[in-house]
Amino acid sequence: MKQNVFGKTGLIKFVLPTMALLLTSLFLFACGGGRKTTAGGEGGQDVDIDSLLEGGEQATQPSAADDETEVLKLLGIVPENKTEEAKPQEAAAPAAAPANLNAEVERLQRELQSKDQQISSLRADVSEKDRRLQALQAELESAQRRSVAPSTRIAGDYAQRYAQARDLYEQKRYNDAIAVFAALLAQDDRNSLADNCQYWIGECYYGLGNFVQSAAEFQKVLAFSRSDKLDDAHLKLGLCYLRTGDRARARSELEQLLAIYPNSEYVEKARRYLSRM
Repeated sequence: MKQNVFGKTGLIKFVLPTMALLLTSLFLFACGGGRKTTAGGEGGQDVDIDSLLEGGEQATQPSAADDETEVLKLLGIVPENKTEEAKPQEAAAPAAAPANLNAEVERLQRELQSKDQQISSLRADVSEKDRRLQALQAELESAQRRSVAPSTRIAGDYAQRYAQARDLYEQKRYNDAIAVFAALLAQDDRNSLADNCQYWIGECYYGLGNFVQSAAEFQKVLAFSRSDKLDDAHLKLGLCYLRTGDRARARSELEQLLAIYPNSEYVEKARRYLSRM
């Protein structure tokens, strides 16, 4: 494409003199070579047409800048100064955008601050609940230690006192031994040593020669169905009845021993007593 020789400024410089020359020619033709023309006015007064034309031309003739603008408009060209004057107006429109962005940023910052406060509140709540949970766990462990420790201490104390009562029996201090065994039974008759305490009370009365009371105490041993002293109690019951002269009941107890506990260590002794009856 051939490049246009004239720029925008060159085109203006070319067109303006041409248009001025054309306008001047038209004006001279209309004025009739510069002669003054008069016309009849109202009331018979002559009107100086030249004066009117000069005054009208001065009043109505556009300035050079206006002529240039009109010519450019006819040619479809927007003057540069007009374009530059429009720019500030066009630039003023986007000025609202930063204001909207600032408002949006402030709104998001407020939301973020609110979320941070909520998170802090939740963290504090979780921390408090964790503290309470740890406190409850500590109380539970302490309660468990308090409940276990006494039972362990009591069990140890029970066995220790049982051993002391046995020593008293071996020393033939039967009444003292009976007192300790009876106290242990009163304290806990479900202890694993309770049936032994009851049996040794019977042995203490047997050692004292009180066979009737001894038989009564041995009879109580039979109430402990899981006791390992049941065969012992049957043998001692038979001997108590022999001591009191009740041979029938003595035989019955010895025969029960042989029938119920055939593998007992007291089988031979029971047979020997039976053979003497």
